[in-house]
Amino acid sequence: MRPKRTRAVFQLKVTLRDIEPPIWRRIQLFEDTKLPQLHRILQLLFNWEDYHLHSFVVGRRVYSVPHEDDAFTERKVIDEKRVPLNRIVDRVGATFEYAYDFGDGWQHEIMLEAILLPDPEAFYPRCIAGARNGPPEDVGGPGGYADYIEALADPAHGEHENLLAWRGPFDPEAFSLDEINASLRKMFSRRTASKRAVASAKVGADLDHLTRFMLAALRGASMPEVPKQRISPGTTLPLEITDRERELILKQSLAPDELTTKLRVVPPHGAPCVVRYTLDDLDDLAGYIAFESNHAKDRKVRKEWQAIYEKIAALLESYTDGDQ
Repeated sequence: MRPKRTRAVFQLKVTLRDIEPPIWRRIQLFEDTKLPQLHRILQLLFNWEDYHLHSFVVGRRVYSVPHEDDAFTERKVIDEKRVPLNRIVDRVGATFEYAYDFGDGWQHEIMLEAILLPDPEAFYPRCIAGARNGPPEDVGGPGGYADYIEALADPAHGEHENLLAWRGPFDPEAFSLDEINASLRKMFSRRTASKRAVASAKVGADLDHLTRFMLAALRGASMPEVPKQRISPGTTLPLEITDRERELILKQSLAPDELTTKLRVVPPHGAPCVVRYTLDDLDDLAGYIAFESNHAKDRKVRKEWQAIYEKIAALLESYTDGDQ
């Protein structure tokens, strides 16, 4: 048996461009951190609120969440979902860019400073250094931020009171390693625990589903084998859910943003909620639903989770995008 490969730790320095004095963070995280996770880490590090679009730019390659408007851009957008950090940068000194809010135009330069062995006593990801507070959302980019700081510092400025009313007091020098790392630990401890629980629950839910078919067979019910319909990888399938089911997933599940963002679009009054997912996304979502079903204390709520799971399972059992 091959020995398990040790995951290296990447040390990154992230600097917000066109700001003086500089706003920066130094972080350490595992080399195989997926880009959607890195996006969430960067949002937390700079106090962004994830209201706007983002992208990672590596040379001429752009990684992001694909959108229909991408057809009008000069460069092809690559789906960031399953891309690990070590695929886009693997050499000390190499840099890439994280862009956020294309209107305000925030650009973060990210440099790979070091490749390290993990500290068995450390929690990753972690921030080990940094300076100054992250700018508020929608402040107008680097130029607008400079005007904002100037107006806040001068009670006689014509916009001073308006800006105070807009955001309240703001300290541009505020920075706390302890607060940032507490937030990172809270975010990723919960995520790691939930992923373990989801994996276990998913197996249990699959077995329960199989058990129902076995019981049906013992009772003499016919079980014709229906071949799965083959579809191309990346094809999306329609999942129809009720308003109540949509609310459950959004408010009570641990499903991450990349699975729930579509559900935040409210359908027209009286129209069914139909959300399109790839088979991979449906498989991931089924795991989170199974977790909630297996841990629901209220019998009625448990049945609601089971109903959602069965809708997803029906699609997964009907289609394949790989070898059967």
